[in-house]
Amino acid sequence: MIYDKIENFILYLCVHEHFTDVLHYIESMPVSERPDGKYEINNKGAYVIIDTYDTLDISDCFIECHRKYIDVQFVIEGIERVGVCHRSVCDALPYDEEKDFQKLKGSTDYLSLRAGSFMIFYPDDAHMPKVKYGEVPETVKKAVFKIPVQV
Repeated sequence: MIYDKIENFILYLCVHEHFTDVLHYIESMPVSERPDGKYEINNKGAYVIIDTYDTLDISDCFIECHRKYIDVQFVIEGIERVGVCHRSVCDALPYDEEKDFQKLKGSTDYLSLRAGSFMIFYPDDAHMPKVKYGEVPETVKKAVFKIPVQV
C-alpha cells in the first residue's frame, strides 16, 4: 500500500508502467470536472471509475481485495476513513473472478483519505473504503483507477 499527496504521484511512476497513463489522464482534464462513470484511460486494460457517494458507518462497510487489478484511489472532494490491513490476516469469502472482487472478514487499522491525497492498493492490500470520518456522513467524490497487475 502507498499513501501520499496527489502532488507526489509523479514519484511513483516508476512502480508500474500504467501509472504514467493515470498521470496523463489526470492532467488532460481535471478529474473534478468529469461526471460519475467508467472511463478507459489506455488501450491496455486500465480504466477509472469516478463515483460520488455518502460515507457510511463501519458496520455498513466491508473489507475487500482484488487479484487482477491494482487500485489507485484519489479523493477529489470530501474525506473518508479507509480501513487497511494485509489480506493474509483476514478470513476470505468467495472470490468473484469476473468482477475481480473478494470480500474479507477481519479487523483493520484506519487512515484518513481526504481531497488531495491518494492510496494505492496491491492485491495483498485489503482495504475498507467509504467509512465516515466523523459522526456525520460526508459526500465524497473519488476516482478509482483500476490498473492491471499483469502488463
